[in-house]
Amino acid sequence: MACYSSMRCNFWIFAFLCLIAVLPIFLFTLADLKRSCRCDRKTSNARWFQQGIAKELNEVHLEMKTLLIHKQVPSARLVQRLGGIVKRLDNSLQPSTTDEKVSKNGTLDVCPELYQGGKAGYPFYAMGWTITNCTNAKPIRSVISVLVNTVAYPREDENHIETVLKGITETYPTVQVHLATRSNEVMEAAKKYKNIDVVKVGDAKLGKSWNTLISKVSTPYVLVARDVFHFTWLTQLERQIRVVSQIPNVGVAGGAYRNFSGHWKAGCVQTTLKNYVLEYQEGYYHSKNACMFCDYLQGPFVTKTNLLKLDESLPNEVIFEDWFLRVVEDGSLIMSCPDAMYFTTDYSSYSRRTDKKVWTPLAKKWELNRVLLPQGVKHSFSCQDIGVKCKAHSDLLPVCCLEEYADALTFFQEFCDTHKISFELDSGSVFGGAKFNGLIPWDVDGDFILKNADFEIFGKRETKEHFQKNGYSLTEYKTEYVEVNFNSFFIEVWGMNVVTNSLYLPPELQKPETFTKANIRGNWINTAFSPALYSRNRYGREILKHSQSWRKVGLQHSYGDYVAGSFKPCEKPNHHACLHYFPGDGNIPFLVT
Repeated sequence: MACYSSMRCNFWIFAFLCLIAVLPIFLFTLADLKRSCRCDRKTSNARWFQQGIAKELNEVHLEMKTLLIHKQVPSARLVQRLGGIVKRLDNSLQPSTTDEKVSKNGTLDVCPELYQGGKAGYPFYAMGWTITNCTNAKPIRSVISVLVNTVAYPREDENHIETVLKGITETYPTVQVHLATRSNEVMEAAKKYKNIDVVKVGDAKLGKSWNTLISKVSTPYVLVARDVFHFTWLTQLERQIRVVSQIPNVGVAGGAYRNFSGHWKAGCVQTTLKNYVLEYQEGYYHSKNACMFCDYLQGPFVTKTNLLKLDESLPNEVIFEDWFLRVVEDGSLIMSCPDAMYFTTDYSSYSRRTDKKVWTPLAKKWELNRVLLPQGVKHSFSCQDIGVKCKAHSDLLPVCCLEEYADALTFFQEFCDTHKISFELDSGSVFGGAKFNGLIPWDVDGDFILKNADFEIFGKRETKEHFQKNGYSLTEYKTEYVEVNFNSFFIEVWGMNVVTNSLYLPPELQKPETFTKANIRGNWINTAFSPALYSRNRYGREILKHSQSWRKVGLQHSYGDYVAGSFKPCEKPNHHACLHYFPGDGNIPFLVT
């Protein structure tokens, strides 16, 4: 959200500067923790705690700097995350409950709840919290509607829908239900119950049928009862409505779920979208009012009606994955209250785990090279799969480009070995091999050198055809220069009188088979005689800190003095590969396997 007035911008800039100033104080306090511990075990625990908090604060700090540069306000998610860190440092600083919000006319969406004490539900604890009998709550039929969509149900499971409709009308007899189905039998069953609006659909696309149902809703909240096969009082709609309406910035609240065979899950999942990787991890970091903060919910959920719009172009299996990513991107918070429970069966979970094709359209939309699911499931996507080019702007290069670069080096090395050509990496490619075991992730080109005496072969027609057949083109050929091109990326190959391994290694190691080699994403490629020494002599001070290409930072040539440790602003500041979200030092934050 951009700032719309200079006063508002100045306010947020001041707030950011204050927060940025405070972060080092947190880190200093954590350092004191380490110094204050008297035994080895306490020191070890303090060290781990310090490192964990420091890592989180650094990520928050980077995001805040990016927002400051682009004059944007912090998202609710960022504020919530910083609050969670503060709470970990001192649990007394934040209240655990939220006061009920009352509208201007004095009404509530649902009545408050009250805890009756640990003995009230003894011995089986089906009760303990009760909804108060308030007089200023709106009728629930004006607050929430229920959406049920059977388009993806196997035919043998459609007989469960009557059980669902019966459960809804018995539990919430006045609430409007909107049902989408392709089955005449389901339509007939629905006629037995009041407040059921049935939409007959002929299309098997879930996104389209969900959107049709959404268009019929007139209430501020809606229950998306996806994949349900039963419905009882255990759903506790009031609990979820209370969370969405009372906790600031929460747009979605769900519950736990169990399947036919009784397997129960809390349903809360964290997502990390960074550097062309989307990772899902079950669990939670923070909670409030006994509900977990999440990024994705595996089961049914209550949401604000105006948030719910699904992408009809995506496969059925990933329409909600896309929607939750957009909710997170827009800054709304998502919660799961596991004391509310649904009865569901996920009809798409198997294909999501086993078939990467169902993810490909989502990967193309969000520019993903990896989707990492719980239990170690990994789906990988090539540059061709998602339609991206390897041209660096102000973001990191896609992971697939780093892989294509490694493949190109392996191909070039094998060609040179076959033809007895002395070749090695040069300039930024040496540097990338030393720092990143590959290409510098934001580099604009690659660099090779080989002996002038070996250069003639690259001008021959059969060489060009051989490269072309393997997906590479040779262009700009001159006596001592040629470019190797692939997918909008190019590698400059320069002729030299001698290569560094033949100059500076001991005589018995100056043969090509004993040249120094760098590990480039698992491939051993000839590099400079001592790659880190070469890089330090070539690029000067603080070379392990990061700087962009001389072309990007306004230098006249590649031999200028680089200022390391930071990145230029991104053209697309919200993109998950924006360099400003990454530290100006270290290689681990950039690694993707």
